[in-house]
Amino acid sequence: MLEAINVGLEVDAPPGSEQESLYLLREVSLSVPQGHLMAIVGPSGCGKTTLLKVIAGILEQTDGALKWEERDLKEEEDLHPGELGYVPQFSVAHDLLTVEECVASSMALRTQLPGTDDFEPKLDHILSITGLTDLADRRVKVLSGGQKRRLGLALELVTNPCLLLCDEVTSGLDPKSEHEITELLRVLARENKRRVVINVTHSLASLEAFDSVLVMYQGHLVYHGPPKLLTHYFTVEHPEDVYRRLTMREAQAWHESWQKKRSYYEAMLLEKKDEEEPGADAAKTASEEDEETASDGKKDEHHPLASEELPGLFSQVFTLLSRRWTIFRRDRGQVWLHLAMLIGFPLLVVIFALDGIKPLKQLNQRQDSDIVYEMQRQAQHQLDQLQAGSIVSGLIMLQVVLVTLMASNNAAREIAGERLILEREKLGGLSTLAYVISKVLFLGVFVLAQSIWMGVFVDMVVGGLPGDLIVKLALLVLASAAMTSVCLGISALSRTPEKATILSIYLVGFQLPLSGAVLTLPDWLEGAVNPFIAAFWSWSGSLRSMSDTSFYDAVKQVTETSLVTPELAGFVLLAHVIIGLCMTYVGSKGSQWE
Repeated sequence: MLEAINVGLEVDAPPGSEQESLYLLREVSLSVPQGHLMAIVGPSGCGKTTLLKVIAGILEQTDGALKWEERDLKEEEDLHPGELGYVPQFSVAHDLLTVEECVASSMALRTQLPGTDDFEPKLDHILSITGLTDLADRRVKVLSGGQKRRLGLALELVTNPCLLLCDEVTSGLDPKSEHEITELLRVLARENKRRVVINVTHSLASLEAFDSVLVMYQGHLVYHGPPKLLTHYFTVEHPEDVYRRLTMREAQAWHESWQKKRSYYEAMLLEKKDEEEPGADAAKTASEEDEETASDGKKDEHHPLASEELPGLFSQVFTLLSRRWTIFRRDRGQVWLHLAMLIGFPLLVVIFALDGIKPLKQLNQRQDSDIVYEMQRQAQHQLDQLQAGSIVSGLIMLQVVLVTLMASNNAAREIAGERLILEREKLGGLSTLAYVISKVLFLGVFVLAQSIWMGVFVDMVVGGLPGDLIVKLALLVLASAAMTSVCLGISALSRTPEKATILSIYLVGFQLPLSGAVLTLPDWLEGAVNPFIAAFWSWSGSLRSMSDTSFYDAVKQVTETSLVTPELAGFVLLAHVIIGLCMTYVGSKGSQWE
């Protein structure tokens, strides 16, 4: 049984409010027997979804207690991820995956069934009971609203949860689809005697399909009883009139009235019925037939409500990485964009050095007796040095900036773009560390490919940039890795992909002017800014690596910025990588449910 005892949720009031705090839920008490389907209804903003999130553990109540089978979920052990299923109102699947791939991926992330004989029968059973068998090979992006709701349910059924919470899975659907989803919820509630299914809904059209209806109003519970008594309790003719009726009294008055009559109505729900309601036998039979079909004539051997053991860290990493590469390969736009940058950006760099870098000649120390000629010779040497220094410094900085631009493009939307999917999978037992590792491995391929190809291609075309190629490549890789990890951290901390993209673009935009490669910053500002500019360290360290060549003096003539050793540059860039990864972990670990 699920019990809520005087559950309340108090939050800080918005700025400018006269109150210091605001109650989103107040004194919510209810009892829901197992094998039960309950609807939560009420006007917009009344606390329906808030209550559901409190039950799911997404939000923690500030007052009262929540109990499952006499276990206090706040004071004692929480529900195992396999015991809880939460279906949000938004789509929680990647558009480019097929229905079967989504369900199989969910099973791989939440159970240890992949690779066993039970995997395929379990997968077939889930697709069958949710009516998705014929849509198994269809991609998510072409599914209708009702089909996506079914998929959301299928993703949660992989662990056979004993508590299935649905947030408006019937909203926005046509009457036929709404009826089908409601009937599916009824089947799921009936297929196991220990399961509780709760659905938040705005619609009052299909309440007769539910075992009970809970009405919320301004954070208060004002009714919880059989749907057939709803109109009687509120003294209205039709369920649709309940919302209008609620506005005729204060929420506290409704709540106090309910408290007086609560025991009578809830007693009716907790009574053991001698006969199931019409349609229950059919639902149970359909469920049993699905189980028999899915297991080739044998009933599902898995305990319906057993807490599945979560897979190990590396198993989750492999699943996430495999899924990410599948999505990338199918996203033609991203594939072509990456190819265009991989080929086009190095070409953009070498356009500025098509004539190559001419070797610098040492100035002859012999003084010519012709003063005019001697001045012309020294002036030409000075000009050659300035030109060589400018082109070398410019080519190095252009490579660095373009590499950081590619890094920003790679990582800016990587987490923010799938944030809601991440939240749902974390609730189901996904390890944050496994998620971060999968992103590092996926983006690491682009870091290596883009930066190494940039350095090697430019070096070959221009006839060899001065300095150690290995050192320059290492600094390019570290610059790319630094920008990738920091932008990934921004993506993890941002609430929307648009915000993450804008912040990442700003970050790259400041690299060139603040690096000191074009305009020298004041000394007092240079020391304060340089530690945060990845481009400065890669550019500066690469130029310093030329100290044994004739170009070093030429480079020093075109920049007044202090150059650092490659070792120091590499150390600082590595620190950027570590800081970015810490940001990524913290941002991914935190909750950002809508």
